[in-house]
Amino acid sequence: MTKRLYVVLLFCLMAFGSYAQEYRTRIMEFENPGSRRIHNVGDAKHWYYRSKPEKSMTLKTEGVKRIQVRSFSLERLKKPQIILVIDKKRQSFDLTYKEFDEGYHVYEYFEADIPEGTKSIEVLCYQRSMYMRVYEMQEVLPKAKPKTPRLPNRQILAHAGMIDMTHNSTTSEYYAFNPTQAFRFKHNNGRNAIVYVRARLTDRTLPVFGLYQDGELIEMIEFSLARTNKYTAQGVKYLSTGKKLDLPENSGSSEFELRALSDHLFMARPVFISE
Repeated sequence: MTKRLYVVLLFCLMAFGSYAQEYRTRIMEFENPGSRRIHNVGDAKHWYYRSKPEKSMTLKTEGVKRIQVRSFSLERLKKPQIILVIDKKRQSFDLTYKEFDEGYHVYEYFEADIPEGTKSIEVLCYQRSMYMRVYEMQEVLPKAKPKTPRLPNRQILAHAGMIDMTHNSTTSEYYAFNPTQAFRFKHNNGRNAIVYVRARLTDRTLPVFGLYQDGELIEMIEFSLARTNKYTAQGVKYLSTGKKLDLPENSGSSEFELRALSDHLFMARPVFISE
């Protein structure tokens, strides 16, 4: 096999695979059947019908796009044939012998497309020993892949409570942390942020806290004893001036922790940087 022929065959196989469609079948009922016989189809028993003498059998086909016709005969036929009448046009289908099963001569099924808008078709066979059954072929749509749920941009994991911070009649919520309870949060989806932090001043000791990323200490931050009169916090008498921290770059998801390293109450408010 030449390389060129191999490439052509490979392309054909890929094309066939891309257009292959999976179907499931649904039994269709004839409007005016004649006599019937039962035949096993897998684990189920289905009735097969033959038409009345010199008559066709009618099927309602509204909404049907494709059908499958199965058949068997009581005797081995030389030229078995089934005729479909669709929009008053006859289509003849020569049958291929498959096997002798349970006393019947079984033929390979054939399929036919039904034009859109066709309300009914006729099924006809002049050979009286032939019995037929028609199934609608319904497309099996591929199951949609479940979407991976998008994580929220921020997940608050732990804190010591919420404190309202007021400035120029505007109030913002801050997360508290202290020596017994750190402030932990997680940023997802590659979002970067800054954090505003203030401390409650109680004596002459300097407030100190540590910034951690994914469990690793990144920086220790120390406050001065300078106080602010522009900001007020609920339940806090002496409030320090603020610190603005640029959090380390977040390439995907990072867990941050603000941990008090001195005996002080701290208040923090993370804010995302506009993308």
